[in-house]
Amino acid sequence: MTSIQHEDARRLLRIIFSAVKSDRLLTYKRGAELLGRIPPENHSRAVAQMCDLLDAAAALAGVPLLALVQVRINSGDINPKAWRKESKLRKAIIEKSKRHHFTDADFKAISSALKELEGRGNIAAWKYVRAQIPKGALIRSLAWPDPTETSDAIDDMGTDTPDRVKVSGLAYARDPKIREAVQHRAKGKCEYCGELGFERLDGTHYVETHHIIALAKDGADRRTNVIAVCPNHHREAHFGNRGAALEREMIKIVMNIECKAKLVAEKDGVDARA
Repeated sequence: MTSIQHEDARRLLRIIFSAVKSDRLLTYKRGAELLGRIPPENHSRAVAQMCDLLDAAAALAGVPLLALVQVRINSGDINPKAWRKESKLRKAIIEKSKRHHFTDADFKAISSALKELEGRGNIAAWKYVRAQIPKGALIRSLAWPDPTETSDAIDDMGTDTPDRVKVSGLAYARDPKIREAVQHRAKGKCEYCGELGFERLDGTHYVETHHIIALAKDGADRRTNVIAVCPNHHREAHFGNRGAALEREMIKIVMNIECKAKLVAEKDGVDARA
């Protein structure tokens, strides 16, 4: 049985990675369909176990948990049974995995680690991972933010041709003044839905900044291409099936905000000279 699970897990990994490259999420049922398991609804649990095996391989490889966030239950939610006994850790693991930009190198690393786990089912695979990696190091790898990570969630601002800096690969350097200006403009509220962000320790309210047209797609690093959003709408903009519609709506919202701000500034300038 474990040999079949591993064989299908390898196939599933290729399917997941193809979905990642086209910004699509999968469900366990859809995974079963693509694996040719008929009827697919009877094989969702088996696919969930394959995903758990792939995540054990990811943990062994030092990669965020790809299958956890990319393959969901039928409602589109992340499997509520995954890491449920460790709720705080679960949130951190999910957030890190969602923010990570999975690359070909990650795919190869997971695939290689899966070979090391050959002959072990998903439960035995996790036991092996925990035996190989000290608990503290495993938690840091799975849940702690990568200090070299540059994410659209917190970085955004001022040039049409942003510089690229070498991290572990190439990432776009963002002007922190743009991020600060957009966050100041938003005053702690999501500029898409209007919800006030949660209160941080310093008394300010948390929102994330998002490049509406990504820098990697030649989007400008300017206020007119950056919107302050709640984490939910930020993730939806990146991974939801309404991504294109959200892009159009967000562009209109930001243009309206910036036009109104310009009119106010011009009026204030006239009043000041009167």
